[in-house]
Amino acid sequence: MKKNILYLLSSYNRFTGTPKKTLDLLNNSNNNNFLYVWSSNYKKEFKNDYVNVSRKVFEGDYGRNIFKHVNYLIKIIDQEKIEIVQTQFFFGELLIGLVKLFRPKIKVIVVFVGSMSAGFLKRSIQNIFYKKVNTFVYISNYVKEEKEKVFTYLRNAKTIVIYNGTNRLLVDKNKAQKNENTFNLLSVSSLISIKNISTLIDMMELIIKKQHKNIHLYIAGSGAQENELKQSVKEKGLQEFVHFLGNQKKIGNLLDNSDIFVHPCYIEGFGISVIEAMMAEKPVVVSNAGALPEIVNHKKTGFLVNPFNAEQWMNAVLELKNNNELSKEIAKNGKEKAEQEFSVKNFVENYNLLYQKI
Repeated sequence: MKKNILYLLSSYNRFTGTPKKTLDLLNNSNNNNFLYVWSSNYKKEFKNDYVNVSRKVFEGDYGRNIFKHVNYLIKIIDQEKIEIVQTQFFFGELLIGLVKLFRPKIKVIVVFVGSMSAGFLKRSIQNIFYKKVNTFVYISNYVKEEKEKVFTYLRNAKTIVIYNGTNRLLVDKNKAQKNENTFNLLSVSSLISIKNISTLIDMMELIIKKQHKNIHLYIAGSGAQENELKQSVKEKGLQEFVHFLGNQKKIGNLLDNSDIFVHPCYIEGFGISVIEAMMAEKPVVVSNAGALPEIVNHKKTGFLVNPFNAEQWMNAVLELKNNNELSKEIAKNGKEKAEQEFSVKNFVENYNLLYQKI
């Protein structure tokens, strides 16, 4: 039986994982799906994507005015006969925690999409609210372990691990063709400290010093560290070999033109960009930290290396570059694993089962 489900999102920003995965649920779930977005960021770029796959999209552009958000959410819940509300992040949790005081019959799902926890005051508020949550979803076992260290209540709560999923990204056949004289590394990531892009820049410095001057690193994404990273590239004299692309919509094209996908984040909650690369049948080199060892088997479906050891990153890249047979085998195995374990079909089916049981 179809459920009336309201999803909460901080913005329409499809450049990040959580909005992308929410869009997949809206598009593929067999329920009556509604969306509440509490910020108008990226409205112009992506709002229509969500409107096209939702029963209704509601916008609560009230900033941090909690009273207005809660009042509007209660109105939506009553008007649309919402049965389940799903959210993530502290502000979404806070809003639904307050809504539940007035509409106690609503079923609440909180999805933990990362391992990091808030400060003491926010944790104190979460400890109160979490007792009203019906089910907690973790996107990896790593996130589950990290959250349970901080919130001991969760060890006995109703929880489930549901891995994210994706489909192979589309490739524009009219795209520019790859330069066969270069060997391209690709990173798709927010440019923030935990994503650890600085290690890739250090790796490129080592690679160029060894005269592998046909190797180029392309970085798609933006963030607070962008200027700092660009300055580092300049200081190391790597402008010819390290290219900052900014946010990109056609990641499928970038993957199609790449030889290896690299992802050095050291506290990754899941790593959807890694799965996208595996789906595109590209060999991946990722950190042996966070949730990444749950999706990559070393030297079978990818390479796992120390997130902070630039020499290990260089060695993994050069081994794949110099051993075409190994590279192809790892890429093939990675694609098979991604299709079997991390498809949108599996992702949505697992959530649909949860919605029926809650």
